Amino acid sequence: MSDPARDREFPSPVRLPGEPTPPREPYETSHGDHIPVVVDDDADLYGAEDAAARLAERLARVEPGVARAGADGQPLLSPPLTQGHDRIEGPAVGAVSLVVFGAHATPWSHELGAVVAEVRARHLATVGVGWRHYPDPAAHARAGVLALAVEAAAGHGRFWALTRELLLMRHHDPADVHAAMVRAGLEPAPVLEEMRAGAGSDRIVADVASALASGVVASPALFIDGERYRGDLRPAPVLAALEQAIAVR
Repeated sequence: MSDPARDREFPSPVRLPGEPTPPREPYETSHGDHIPVVVDDDADLYGAEDAAARLAERLARVEPGVARAGADGQPLLSPPLTQGHDRIEGPAVGAVSLVVFGAHATPWSHELGAVVAEVRARHLATVGVGWRHYPDPAAHARAGVLALAVEAAAGHGRFWALTRELLLMRHHDPADVHAAMVRAGLEPAPVLEEMRAGAGSDRIVADVASALASGVVASPALFIDGERYRGDLRPAPVLAALEQAIAVR
């Protein structure tokens, strides 16, 4: 039976003629078939769509990086999390690591944001959270431009601040990227110029090559201490897996 309240919160997607069917995501959602529509008129108005198109062309040609496998034959995080290269929030040495292959402006971004926020709240000193990009422009049209946004923010020391803001946005509303930048403590004009210039594109491409080498086929995907987490994308089970990893250290 249709739930009017849920239908308002998560309206059915509208597909354009000829638009391909989006790939199946790795996690189930409690919203059933009511996947939020992503509308991001603000990002288009900023003029960063050309840079995002160039990025999408590069991503379509990405080859996997060098793969590693565990004793069970399953892919490990490849390459391993590296201090000084990866975007890490929290302790980078001597702590359990949670690496997120993520993207913004997908139906699962909000859930991913809730997981990351809870991990940081509960394990501020015991878990380092690393972010690697895995946008799929063919499936989520705004993921590429928002990856450029957070990479541009990184040049101003606000990568994680803007990442959190973008993950928190409701995906069926027009995405107010400008306001998210302001809330993240950024001056939008220089950030937008860097987005238009494609700042951070090389890192995004390298992260996607890492995802492919690590056996990731869709975002979000999580790795705990280099091994793939295959549980539910909810704070409680992710925290339980992290606490198990902490216990065996």
